[in-house]
Amino acid sequence: MKKGFIIVIILVLVCIAGGSFLAIHLITNTNIDIDKVSEEISIAKEPLNHEGIENFTSVNLDLISMDVKVEKSSENAISYRLQDAKKQKLEYSVQNGVLTVKEIVSDKHFVSHDDNEVIIYTTNDSLSVNGNLVAGDVEIQNLTVNDSRVTSVSGDISIENSNLNNSTFVTTSGDIEFDGQLTGDNVLETTSGDLSVENIHNVSVTASSVSGDIEIGEEELTGSVTRVLGTNSATLTLNTTSGDIEIN
Repeated sequence: MKKGFIIVIILVLVCIAGGSFLAIHLITNTNIDIDKVSEEISIAKEPLNHEGIENFTSVNLDLISMDVKVEKSSENAISYRLQDAKKQKLEYSVQNGVLTVKEIVSDKHFVSHDDNEVIIYTTNDSLSVNGNLVAGDVEIQNLTVNDSRVTSVSGDISIENSNLNNSTFVTTSGDIEFDGQLTGDNVLETTSGDLSVENIHNVSVTASSVSGDIEIGEEELTGSVTRVLGTNSATLTLNTTSGDIEIN
């Protein structure tokens, strides 16, 4: 009885050893590109949609989890990725020169993802951009933005190589970065984020921070300050509660 038990144990060990050897052999002798497989899975889950659209001069945004980018291009088009097409969809249309973009989420437990994004391409030099975002970032490049107001709850706002004219951008917990020119009256505001402004001139700047620092060039300030940079042909109001403000 004891001898038979020992034989069974030996057979089990042999099977385990043989299975391990086979697994190692398969792993070491199978040419699998893990990065490629991961990329294919990612693409399968997050398809890129691209469609040409009619010309538009104004954009209205209503987004929940998606980042949005608006940029000058050689075409009027829209591209977007969805994390889960079963739980979210994007509706868009152009009517009377107004592009309306709306995200609809069917699952209240849906969690946003970095790959959720919509890119808007325009052939126009200037646009009016208005709307509300919940968790998405806003990025605008190479455009004049007229008579606009955009708000985001937790997203960052970046405006690069662009001109703001009578426009307001607000975020609650995100940062705001601006690099461009200014005409008219403009406002950049965040509650707990930082504000960074570069390469501006011919503008009267009013900067206010409750508990953060304010840097204008080499000056280090606190509270609320006003400076005229060049001539006073435009105004810019910068407000943050707990963040820092930097102006170069």
